Amino acid sequence: MTWIPVVPAQQAQGELLEAYRDVYALYPHEYGVEVDAVRRGDGSSDSIVAAHSLIPQALRHAMSAYGVLLSPELPLTRRQHEMIATVVSALNGCFY
Repeated sequence: MTWIPVVPAQQAQGELLEAYRDVYALYPHEYGVEVDAVRRGDGSSDSIVAAHSLIPQALRHAMSAYGVLLSPELPLTRRQHEMIATVVSALNGCFY
C-alpha cells in the first residue's frame, strides 16, 4: 500500500495523463491486465507507477526506463521479470 497520495491513471489529466499514456505504451500487452490477487475488496490496488503520480516527469522518466527493460525483444521472459521483482520486493519488505 502506498503511503503517499496518488492520482490513478483513470483520474489523471493534462501532463500526468500524457505521462501515464506514454509509459503504459512501452509495457508489453500482458502487463496491462490487472492481477486479481492484488485487488482490494473496494476494487482498488496499489501501483508502483501511480506512486510517482505527484511528479509527472519523474513518472515518465523512471517508469519509461522500466518499460524499455520489459521489451519482448530482450531475452528475459515475463516469468523472469516477475521473479526478479518478487525477490527485490521481498528484500525491500515491499508487498508489490
